[in-house]
Amino acid sequence: ESQLEPHMLFNTLANLRVLIALDPLKAQAMLDRLIAFLRATLSASRVGTHPLGAEFDRLADYLALMQVRMGPRLQYAFELPDDLRRTPLPPLLLQPLVENCITHGLEPKIGGGRIDVLAVREGATLVLTVRDSGVGLSHEAATQGTRFGMQQVRDRLAALYGARATFTLEAAADGGAEARITLPLSTDR
Repeated sequence: ESQLEPHMLFNTLANLRVLIALDPLKAQAMLDRLIAFLRATLSASRVGTHPLGAEFDRLADYLALMQVRMGPRLQYAFELPDDLRRTPLPPLLLQPLVENCITHGLEPKIGGGRIDVLAVREGATLVLTVRDSGVGLSHEAATQGTRFGMQQVRDRLAALYGARATFTLEAAADGGAEARITLPLSTDR
């Protein structure tokens, strides 16, 4: 859960190096996002859960960093109802899903695309969806290298929730990919 993608870190540092001379204010904002992201990533192994709102905040930090690299090719949106912000969640559960959207969905697509991260309550269940409008699952790049991250998500869910949690990865209606996690809203596991 506390893995850090080295390419993301090196690319971000290289972008920072260039921005320092060209746009110091933008470089400072990028550095603030990087610090927040690293702090959350490194401390994730020390806690069993954190609020869903914190998970979304870290995804916003990560995507803001990726947007500096990808520019207008990356668009994203979050939907997190206020009543779900404090819901406990294993830290960095959604991070590998969003990273896959970037790496296997949007980067291979010339025009880039959009990532949507949504949380909804369905009865006593929390449904988390990460959807992209990238190249889709049938594209060769979309299936290479995704097994480890997706297996990690499956393994964590099985260890923490057993059969009460599900994970699916399917083709999205617009040609991209959609990952969906369902968890019990109850705090007892």
